[in-house]
Amino acid sequence: MTERKRFEQLLRPAYEARAAVAWAVAGVWMLGITIGFSAAKTALLACALLAIGMCAWRAHSASRLLRYKLALAGQPTQVMNASRLREALPRMEKNLWLGWGFQWEPRHTQRAYEVMKRDLDEVYPPEWWLKLAGHSEDPRRSKGLPWIHGLDMAEGDVLLPFESLKGHCAIVATTGAIKTRLAALVIFQLAMRGDCVIVIDPKGDKDLREICRQAAALAGHPDRFLMVHPAFASQSVRLDLIKNWDRVSQVASRITMVLDSQESDNFKEFCWMAVHRITNAMKYIGRRVSIYTLKTAMESRSAVENLTQQALRRFYTEECPQLNEQLEQQINALRANSRMPPKGIVETGSVELTAMIKVFQEQVPETEDEARRQGLPVKPEELRGLVAILEANREWFGKMIVSITPMLTKLTTDDLKGLLSPDYDDINDERPIMDMKRIVEGNHILYIGTDTLADESVGRAIAAMALADAAAVAAEIYNHGTASDRGEEPRRIHAVIDEAGDAIGAPAIQLANKGRGAGVFLWVFFQTFSDLVDKFSGNVARAKKLVGNMNNLIVGATQDADTMDLVTDKLGETAIIVRGQSTGIGSKTEDVGLEFSANSSTSISERDKEIFPRSLLPRLPDLHYVGFFNRGELVKGRIPVLVADDQRAAGK
Repeated sequence: MTERKRFEQLLRPAYEARAAVAWAVAGVWMLGITIGFSAAKTALLACALLAIGMCAWRAHSASRLLRYKLALAGQPTQVMNASRLREALPRMEKNLWLGWGFQWEPRHTQRAYEVMKRDLDEVYPPEWWLKLAGHSEDPRRSKGLPWIHGLDMAEGDVLLPFESLKGHCAIVATTGAIKTRLAALVIFQLAMRGDCVIVIDPKGDKDLREICRQAAALAGHPDRFLMVHPAFASQSVRLDLIKNWDRVSQVASRITMVLDSQESDNFKEFCWMAVHRITNAMKYIGRRVSIYTLKTAMESRSAVENLTQQALRRFYTEECPQLNEQLEQQINALRANSRMPPKGIVETGSVELTAMIKVFQEQVPETEDEARRQGLPVKPEELRGLVAILEANREWFGKMIVSITPMLTKLTTDDLKGLLSPDYDDINDERPIMDMKRIVEGNHILYIGTDTLADESVGRAIAAMALADAAAVAAEIYNHGTASDRGEEPRRIHAVIDEAGDAIGAPAIQLANKGRGAGVFLWVFFQTFSDLVDKFSGNVARAKKLVGNMNNLIVGATQDADTMDLVTDKLGETAIIVRGQSTGIGSKTEDVGLEFSANSSTSISERDKEIFPRSLLPRLPDLHYVGFFNRGELVKGRIPVLVADDQRAAGK
């Protein structure tokens, strides 16, 4: 036998309330007669009790409908100070609190489609009722549709286990809907639990920065908070973004990783080779590698010649003094024939350098066997690369550095030179020097304001380099761990990327793909899916690859069609019950008009629909969200406005 389908009618008039009133009147009437007249009191009293019992039963049935109607009016926005949340954290154990909400089930989908058939006046209670119930705002004039959250009459705390966060989390919402407030709520809890938090904020939101600062203060370690912001250079720490590397190749990979995605792979390989050779040479002569020193070493051919001359001079002085006599002879020969240099020679701006290169090419052995026979050292790989750069024509060199030097220049302009390429020998600069490894080991809360509004290209370059450095540290942690690991609990490193369209790139994809093993959790905030596609130069596959690596998804109000497609595809479908009703009246032309026929039928069937209706995504109120967690749990939630205690006291 087919199971009977249940069809809820929660928006119908509360007929039970009318029946409850009638039974209440009857009960009072019976009690009045019992008291006022000398009638059969036992029978009347029994009837009165029966009426009162029926009244209670009908009132209980009506209360569900009335509570449902009142719940559809929504909940007011709540403001919570940071200290109150801190006090509640111990009760949450190993869970992240994401406001209040309920688990979205197929019954809520059913109710949503039923509500969408009605006018708002049929959905929301009358204004006098709302005022009586304590609602100060009329839901008919609210931003969004408050009834979405009222589809369940009871909400509770939304707690997300940290274990489920290992799959990263994507947060998408339109401007002003929820992103910054959610970021503040999440960052505060992560910081209070002692985790390392790296915040990349292209906007430079003051509230977000203060939440990070107060989280460190309330946790009892205000020195955990660090800030890097080009507009507040004096209040910032100096951050060495090329401090952490074990192999020279890592520096080249990190620099080329942040190149514009429009560059072809072959061109990036040439750029990688150039940076690798320059870095190798700097290491050979003992020069510290930083963004600024890299830029100065490769910004022109003469800069490369100067670096090559220093490296070769060290080679002839310390490793191969046996060739100094041939070197002097070559220098004299070139000076004597300066007007007609020999064919095949590498022309440079210095006779000494030209002579050193010629002797290096002709006299220094290529292999170990030759070196043993001649009693000379084999050609160092560091010098081979430099000489190879100068052997190439000038046009090829220009093409190699055409994409790298602009990016390095952006990161060394004005105050950024001292911020991102710190001078370790400058005793007059009292700002601390930090690097990503020290930040992770100290469980710091690092706020990086890239100031993209003032300078978009520089802001994007800062974000890309910071994420590339974080990816390098994650790789080191994965391979070797960190010196501060005590083994008590796995280390958690959270990278919070606000406005991902201005900060996302290849380093973020690396962290999303491979950061989990190192305890890296990504929180990626963006406005529309099109922002990611645009960032990857129209490459939809790469944008979907990033989102596909996010096992958790939080969606606020969004109006972008592609984003809504992405969300509804991820959430899936469910079956709802559809009721159909038909009536008909007919008569025959040959009868006398006294006969007619009539029919009425009702059918109930199932139809597949999106489990969360697509049309509701643009209509979510501010600070409300739909969350898809742990690959299966669907939650409708809302969050408070978290403010620093001093802001609450000031009435902000």
